Amino acid sequence: MVTAGIDIGHESVAVVLLHDTGPLGHATFVIAGEVGAVARCAFEQTLDRLGIERASIQRIFATGIGRENVALADGHRTPMLSHARGAHWWFPGTRTVIDVGAEGTRVMRCDAAGNLTDFALNDKCAAGSGVFLESVAEMLDVPLAEMGGLSLSGSRSVVLTSTCAVFAESEIVAEIHRGAARADILWGVHEALVAKIVATGRRVGIEPDLVLTGGVARNVGVVQALREQLRMDVAVPEHPEIAGALGAALLAREPAGAA
Repeated sequence: MVTAGIDIGHESVAVVLLHDTGPLGHATFVIAGEVGAVARCAFEQTLDRLGIERASIQRIFATGIGRENVALADGHRTPMLSHARGAHWWFPGTRTVIDVGAEGTRVMRCDAAGNLTDFALNDKCAAGSGVFLESVAEMLDVPLAEMGGLSLSGSRSVVLTSTCAVFAESEIVAEIHRGAARADILWGVHEALVAKIVATGRRVGIEPDLVLTGGVARNVGVVQALREQLRMDVAVPEHPEIAGALGAALLAREPAGAA
């Protein structure tokens, strides 16, 4: 049985094609245009790239914030359940999943079968999201892909006290004028962002095994700050940005669609 999962995020669409033995392939596309059209285009391009016929796909599930706009989907599932199921497939011992995307953070608890048992979402402040990191990278003229690694070489001398993105940026400007090193500022940024993530997680409880998903999981500074603040190991999948799409595809292959 071949199923597909489509995850509609704030900035990107992820597509996963899944066979009984595991993923056949995946792709991620930047959103540009109407969500439904982008999802269809991303799905069809993934099929073409893998040489798979549309008729061979038995079921398609959509997840993410724009899931209801994906008309080609046979069903829709919440991003919380999808990320929990995707993380559990990679790491069967998963009990807590933290998903950090462009616009927000989700913390999910799951049972031994990867079923969602509880979750918490961050508030609307961008300081708990990837958008905040993008803004900081621009402020400090650091490539987004390099900021996490650079932060690890920083001292622990810069502490950002604000939990609001706007005020945090003001603090960063003050540190720049003070002459603080970019690496020091970046570590302070990562610690502040992770403190908000941890505060969200405390509402449902964070227990091992812990898995980090979403595009921000590729940032080694975020991963290290999480490990230090939680005093817990953090597992990161090889492709953390497709966790939701993988989970949707997994749910689509279950007899009842795992409602």
